[in-house]
Amino acid sequence: MSLCYPDNGSVSCGSCCGVFNLNLTRKEITLLLFQRTEEFQNTVDFKISHSLPAYRQSREAKEKKISKKDESTYNCPFLGYLDGGYKMGCMIHPSRTGNPLSQNYSFYGSSICLGYQCRNRENPDSAQWKSIFQEISSNSLDYSQLSANHEITLCLELLFSKCKYPKAWLFGKYREFVLGFLNEYLKFRGIADQRTSFEIVSLETETLESLIKKLSKFLKKNSPSLNWLENLIT
Repeated sequence: MSLCYPDNGSVSCGSCCGVFNLNLTRKEITLLLFQRTEEFQNTVDFKISHSLPAYRQSREAKEKKISKKDESTYNCPFLGYLDGGYKMGCMIHPSRTGNPLSQNYSFYGSSICLGYQCRNRENPDSAQWKSIFQEISSNSLDYSQLSANHEITLCLELLFSKCKYPKAWLFGKYREFVLGFLNEYLKFRGIADQRTSFEIVSLETETLESLIKKLSKFLKKNSPSLNWLENLIT
């Protein structure tokens, strides 16, 4: 399966559905997803088509007053927890409904929902990154935070390139460093740096020094990973 929904493990990514654009704590986001899931299970019948827009209208009304980080980014109420677990995903995905166009009940519609690929999913090494993200994510919120942040992955890839290190070393020789860096990032930034995956980042013209400076903002001062990065230019 893809970066979005790994076929093994208990984590998945729901960043592009907009829930992390809401000004909520991790606990509040988890509660919101459970509330959506419960209401969906209690009110939606795939055989009764009008139950789907009715659910959407109900949830949009209930969530209307939640403030957003970016008012232009939609928050889709069809994101919930699937199969009684903690994997988040689209509750009207064709794999669940049996209808290839079922996501037309959402704001974006089937063509966008099924066709969208974030920068990390487009990455030729997305399978390698997926493995790393899964290894250090204890829940879907952690996994989503890592999967949606292509700024970190791009910075690390460019950093290794400018150091003349093979890209494969990110996932092999220096895998433990990458795991440590991302784990520190999760603990330091938390939900405050949760992203939607729509963010646009261009780093191709960055120097080695500026890449390290950008990566340092994801870590607390004097962190082991930051010290390792700084040693690259000393």
